[in-house]
Amino acid sequence: MGSPAFSVVMAAHDNAATIGEAIESVRRQTRSDWELIVVDDASQDGTADVAEELADPRVRVVREPENRGPGATRNRGISLAQAPLVCVLDSDDVWLPKYLETMARALDSNPGAAVACSDAWVFDEGTGRVRKRSAVAMQRPPEPLPDDPQLFLVELLQRNFVYYSVMARRESLLAVGGYDERLWVGEDWELWLRLAAAGVRFAFVPRLLGLHRKRDGSLTSTPERLLAGRREVYRVVAEDWDASPAIRDLALDMMRARDSRGRRRAAAAALLAPLVGVRRRLRHSLLWHHEPPPDVADLLLTLADTRQA
Repeated sequence: MGSPAFSVVMAAHDNAATIGEAIESVRRQTRSDWELIVVDDASQDGTADVAEELADPRVRVVREPENRGPGATRNRGISLAQAPLVCVLDSDDVWLPKYLETMARALDSNPGAAVACSDAWVFDEGTGRVRKRSAVAMQRPPEPLPDDPQLFLVELLQRNFVYYSVMARRESLLAVGGYDERLWVGEDWELWLRLAAAGVRFAFVPRLLGLHRKRDGSLTSTPERLLAGRREVYRVVAEDWDASPAIRDLALDMMRARDSRGRRRAAAAALLAPLVGVRRRLRHSLLWHHEPPPDVADLLLTLADTRQA
């Protein structure tokens, strides 16, 4: 095999039940010139064993002895990457077959951009349903994305509209130091912010190219974890960055607004607790597809066939 065009970095921790599907979605890409670096973050359930059993020469499994978190795990993968383009995929999510092809085309047509971002369907592992609203739709991505990195930074600081599974030029990731390893939630958002602050441009691909698995037990599975993670990102920007006073002030303002919103949500949740079951059933009928969209259904069927093989 020649030098790969893409290095896919897959952080994994106790995802033995899903990592096979994640890897298979990479193997079924319309572009085959990739390497996959699976960095197992001290899993206890045989995740690394599942990855190694696939015996694909393009797949490399690295076992970390200690659980260091998603930022450190991804940084390890990036440090080992051989290709000029790095793609991030978690071990419980999957790509549609044209992810690599489509994202590479976006960067080829935007040579001034260093990061290509897209969107993804949301798949509820418990119910098997696919959400009507995409992974980043709730964050109201600006249309079009600001071309100026500083304007982009201000927009992105207010809400994270960049789906974590990006394709980025490796040199740009290394130039800003990669992921902040202190952060276990929001580490991707903080990296996008730091890239924008460094003048890096983003290219948006207006397509749903992934399937994001919604499941219990993940680092972002509860509103409380998400709010705490976002608050910490704002604290890092306000206190640790060498940023302008305007950016620091905006981060502090957003942090205070998040705190206030979190208190209001907690109070509302306590009042509405008796109606949670009714509300959940209503939301399922309004917000989730009764049948997966055709391209997602085809992907799920293909992956199911792979499991049974």
